Formats: sequence, C-alpha cells, structure tokens
Amino acid sequence: MHPNSAEALAGCRPNLLVADMATSLRFYADVLGFRVGWRWSGPLGRFLDADEPGPSDTAQVGRDKVLIIFTEKAGEHTTWLHLDVHSAAQVDALFEEWTGRGAMIAEPPSLRAWGMYEMRLHDPDGNVLRVSSYPTGR
Repeated sequence: MHPNSAEALAGCRPNLLVADMATSLRFYADVLGFRVGWRWSGPLGRFLDADEPGPSDTAQVGRDKVLIIFTEKAGEHTTWLHLDVHSAAQVDALFEEWTGRGAMIAEPPSLRAWGMYEMRLHDPDGNVLRVSSYPTGR
C-alpha cells in the first residue's frame, strides 16, 4: 500500500487468453477501436517496437480508461468482461460503431430485467464482452 493513500488498489487490467495474437489485435484495434499499446515477445525476451514484426505472445490494448492484456495460449477461452459506459446513448453509439466495422453482436442493446441497458458481443476467441449503462445514465 502506498504510504499516502487510503486505497491500495489502483486499477485492474484483465488478462484474456487468446488463440492467435495477430487475429485478436486486429479485431480489437480495427473493429472495436482499441489502440495497441505494447507487445512482448517471449522468444526474443523483449518488448517489440510499434511496427516491428516478430513473434508476440503477450500484448496490451486500450481504449478510453479500459486496458486489456492478451496472452496467446492454445485451448478454449470463455472469459466474460463487463465494460461500463456512462449512458445508454453510448451503448447505442458503440453498437453502431462496432456493427459498422463488422462486429457480430450476440445480443443487441436492450433494457435487461436487472435494470441495465446492455449489449453483448464475442471476440474471435469466444470471450464475451458485456457493454452496459444504467438506462438513465446515473
């Protein structure tokens, strides 16, 4: 804990397991509008430069205040991430943006029984992204 801080936890970066790093980076960057941050190459033992080709088995992407780390690993992947936005209008705007880029939305935006306005989509590895807001933006 930082000696001058009442809070010890400063953030959370989920780590998704992915089957193919290049496919996942393209999907999150080109379809969902994330930016690729860093890429790590285990075989080379170092971070790769921005446009440097080479084997990358771990990487980080970000959009707004959300950061996600990917680790390439064979097998099935079924993690669920919940992405919060400020308003129902933002859920709708992301729906339009992402479907316009070819994202396959599993469940379009709707008011759920538990009171959230939410949509769901799957990434290339089957991970589920839930995007939601309170319907009134509170």
